[in-house]
Amino acid sequence: MKRHALLTGVFVTGAVALLIVAVLMLGSGGLFGRTLRAVVYFEGSVRGLYVGAPVTFRGVKVGEVDDIDIDVEPDTLATRIPVSLTLRAGSIRMGGPEGQRLNNIPDLVQRGLRARLVLQSVVTGQTGIDLDLKPGTPARLLSRGRSRIPEIPAARDRLDALLEQLTTLPLNDLLGDVRTTIRSLNQALQATQAHVGQASAQLVRTARQAEETLAVGANALQAVQQQTRSTLAAVEALSRQSEQVVRETAPELQGSLRSTREAADAARTALGQVADITAPGAPVRADLEGAVRDLALASRNLRALSERLERRPNALLFGGETER
Repeated sequence: MKRHALLTGVFVTGAVALLIVAVLMLGSGGLFGRTLRAVVYFEGSVRGLYVGAPVTFRGVKVGEVDDIDIDVEPDTLATRIPVSLTLRAGSIRMGGPEGQRLNNIPDLVQRGLRARLVLQSVVTGQTGIDLDLKPGTPARLLSRGRSRIPEIPAARDRLDALLEQLTTLPLNDLLGDVRTTIRSLNQALQATQAHVGQASAQLVRTARQAEETLAVGANALQAVQQQTRSTLAAVEALSRQSEQVVRETAPELQGSLRSTREAADAARTALGQVADITAPGAPVRADLEGAVRDLALASRNLRALSERLERRPNALLFGGETER
């Protein structure tokens, strides 16, 4: 009985081991498919990369990371990170589903095959390796022929270039400038707060003065309203008195108007008679013109006589002698 149980346990253990080996071989593609080995040298950090990390071609898994090593030059101490990859053979085909499968990694490198680190998860920070064809990009082979497996050049990521640029920036000077700017902003903020406090106090005083002014204006307006009511009452009384006076003096005004109308008619008649007298060809006007001419002649004779008497005062005594 014990022997039967032991054989059963050994059989189960062997079946489980065979199942595990089969799963591993199927997962790596080593049982039903041929694999290719390749290496990628990274000069920068490979933070987040781990053994077993997926290797993809534009997001499609084509292999995984087998090993991560560190290579240091003895003279310059330059450090490189060689990452060994296992790829499924024939993952890339040329010319569609029935096209030729590309299994020669050096040929793919000449056609532009490049590798770069990609972030798998922002939460965990794990990274993987993504392959892509980028014709025209320079191929930097860092193994220098010392590697027994083909090398895939590493393409520089934009993040790496940005990090290199950031490392060359004068961060200490920038931090000093930032501290100075923050200090200036704090001073400006304190000065602004002080000005705001003064302005708020002044606004409170102005509001109080405005309230007082409004109160005085309201009182003045009430006084003006009372005076206006009194003035309106006086004007109303005056209008009633004026109406009564006009009503009482209306007969006298009508008589005065009648007398004025008669005087105007008489004046109009007199003016007509004067116009008739002074009209051209009227007898009275001819007599007036003759009298005016006689007066003019007499005035000339008198003027001559006066001049003569001035020259000869005895002319009246000796008669009318003429001058010589």
